[in-house]
Amino acid sequence: MMHMSKKCLATLLLAALSLMPGCASVSETHAPTSVEIQSIQTREFDVPYKIAFASVVDVFQDLGFTIQSSDFTTGLIIARGNTANQSVGLLGAMSEVRGKTVWNVGTAHLEELGNEKVSIRVSFVTNTKVMFEYGASNESSKAILDGEFYAKFFEKIDKSIFVRQNLKSRSNTD
Repeated sequence: MMHMSKKCLATLLLAALSLMPGCASVSETHAPTSVEIQSIQTREFDVPYKIAFASVVDVFQDLGFTIQSSDFTTGLIIARGNTANQSVGLLGAMSEVRGKTVWNVGTAHLEELGNEKVSIRVSFVTNTKVMFEYGASNESSKAILDGEFYAKFFEKIDKSIFVRQNLKSRSNTD
């Protein structure tokens, strides 16, 4: 009888182990591919290029960004915003942090696809600069790859396009 329960226990143990994921399995959180990144950062709009370009500038400004450069011909817009200065005290035993600055840079590229159709790709990077004593500093950048973040940004562009189109149609009827 004792021999039988060891056999049952061994069988149950093997069955349980076979249901568990192995060490060689692929992690559910993986680094996105360039195609995946492009898909969350790009949308197409059925609108004239001029309205799309102005709408993207409006959304950047509505979110507190400052347009650093823009070129209507190439469709490139670069904006900087959300600057925050923080004093973070001590970092490590000997290095005193004098301040930490965090800012975001957003870029947009608009491409005219044809008859009143525009492709807009936006990307955002969070930059951090930590200042230490004696003028030393450390800078780092991290791309924002959150799909929900980009979806909300494109919703704002869509709303801005809607407003501009309605203003344009109103001024044509006056």
